[in-house]
Amino acid sequence: MLGILCGLASEEKIARRIPCSIVACSSARPQRAKELARSLANSEATRLLSFGIAGSLNSSFHLGDVVIGTQVRSSNGTWLCDEAWGQALSVKIPQAIFGKIYGSDVPVSSSSAKALTHRKTGCDIVDMESHGIAEAAAEANLPLMVIRSVCDDCTMNVPRFLLAAVDAEGGFDLFRALRHLALHPLESPDFFRLIHGSRIALDTLKTIRPYIA
Repeated sequence: MLGILCGLASEEKIARRIPCSIVACSSARPQRAKELARSLANSEATRLLSFGIAGSLNSSFHLGDVVIGTQVRSSNGTWLCDEAWGQALSVKIPQAIFGKIYGSDVPVSSSSAKALTHRKTGCDIVDMESHGIAEAAAEANLPLMVIRSVCDDCTMNVPRFLLAAVDAEGGFDLFRALRHLALHPLESPDFFRLIHGSRIALDTLKTIRPYIA
């Protein structure tokens, strides 16, 4: 049984079509991700997977790229992904690239913050769930994997208000976002670039979903 942790409802919807899986969604809340990851580890799951979209920290990682994790880093430590699992996935998803994931408790939103994080950690992409499930996998001695698709490259600035627009179920409150943009129109270009990038990344996840189980 595969235990899958996602951050957003749009990711969860795709993951729930993966056979023989248990899926949890943290609603982009890192502490919630850690709690759900431990619940997955204590369930019937025999392997743990962080699945969804992510931001790029590395100029070689572009919109829509599929990233198979080799390790997860955070301020609390480093955890290795299961090498055999990763190699098997790379055979089934030949367009995927291997990369290091940084798990962050706070959004890494600006291009300058992404560049700094890349320099300090050597990681290629960032999300807010992978470190939670990595800790849980280590505690339970379960194989760990990360599969992410890039939704914003390292040059893109992600509007910080977007996290507040994620509701308790992991959905996106578009009206709340639009109200914010009405008051802060200069953030509109970054917002619409991210929406475009997210669609590309989610479409990529739909394409590779059959090869994950």
